[in-house]
Amino acid sequence: MGGGENQRLDFKYCVSDSRKIARTLSAFANSDGGKLLIGVRDNGSIAGIRSDEKAYMVDAAALLYCRPEISFATKHHVAAGKTILKVEVPRGDKRPYQARDESGSYTG
Repeated sequence: MGGGENQRLDFKYCVSDSRKIARTLSAFANSDGGKLLIGVRDNGSIAGIRSDEKAYMVDAAALLYCRPEISFATKHHVAAGKTILKVEVPRGDKRPYQARDESGSYTG
């Protein structure tokens, strides 16, 4: 894969909370866009994902926890025999985007 995390690339080992994903999506949409790789550890090693549940969690993050709704594209890739989910978020055209936190408030 090469390279590590930066302002336009974020690794997630697993997705357990759509709100956390919403924060990443809104940050990317508010800046120059970015890529989120789910199933990749912070050190860049491939952990893989086991189901399409992760894609549904990203959908929920964009639809339910972001305001306005964030557009993105997903694609499954196989690396080292394991499946990872790539989520590409373009620079948003309806900025600023906000994500709903645990208390239900929207923050930028």
